[in-house]
Amino acid sequence: MRLLLTAILACSLILSGCGGREGLLTKVWFYTYEVKGRTTGSTDPELNPVCFINLQPKGKYTANLGDFEYGTWSVEDKLLVLKPHTGKTRKVLMKTLTDNELVVDMDPTNQFQSSSSFEGTKNPLKNEAESPFSYTNNKWRIKASHKESPQQITDRLVNHFRYWEQYFRWGLESDKKSLDVRSHPSPLKMYGNGFALMPIDQWPEEWSRNFFDDADRQIAFDKIRWTLRNKSVKWPETGHKFKQFVSAFSQMQENIRYAE
Repeated sequence: MRLLLTAILACSLILSGCGGREGLLTKVWFYTYEVKGRTTGSTDPELNPVCFINLQPKGKYTANLGDFEYGTWSVEDKLLVLKPHTGKTRKVLMKTLTDNELVVDMDPTNQFQSSSSFEGTKNPLKNEAESPFSYTNNKWRIKASHKESPQQITDRLVNHFRYWEQYFRWGLESDKKSLDVRSHPSPLKMYGNGFALMPIDQWPEEWSRNFFDDADRQIAFDKIRWTLRNKSVKWPETGHKFKQFVSAFSQMQENIRYAE
């Protein structure tokens, strides 16, 4: 009976067009799994565990749906409308909406029906400078449109380490028991007690593709390697892993600026 009432409530929120939907939607939605399998020829985006839709108050959003985007969002009947600052407007069909679950068809315009599930979490770090999901802390995800100077590459690395700092801080403030760190595109391999630089030929494609060319990618690798070899990270004596990583990545932002 409880499950039935939840389902009825979810459907009524979707179908009635009541104003409560905006309140339910205003949170960070993380992709969890595909309810209905993908069909060959589907134009729905390929999603993975680090894909998210961050629906902010006042109609602003950021998202990582294969590529990072930001813009404005609104609701039209059963559709969640995402208007990125560049590119084509995306209209997502909402099939189920509850306080912590959103099931959608990412591209209802094609003939292939899909159902992707997202888990909703409130974001206690709402400030643009603090949120790990903000445009400010995700510039590293945006592919370089031209060859970058050594300083610009350093700035890209600083931004990436800033993202990690705020990601762990968000986990701490959200009282998360664990965080997915292995799925994120990064030149670093994460462990329970630290991190290590991966060989450049093992870098994830989602990270490598953000550099303009192989030469810029090599500069980034050399800067991180120099930093880890010449600038020690002081891990605080605390039993909380998240606090340790917050401190470590704060130091990495400062240390990388001295990389030769």
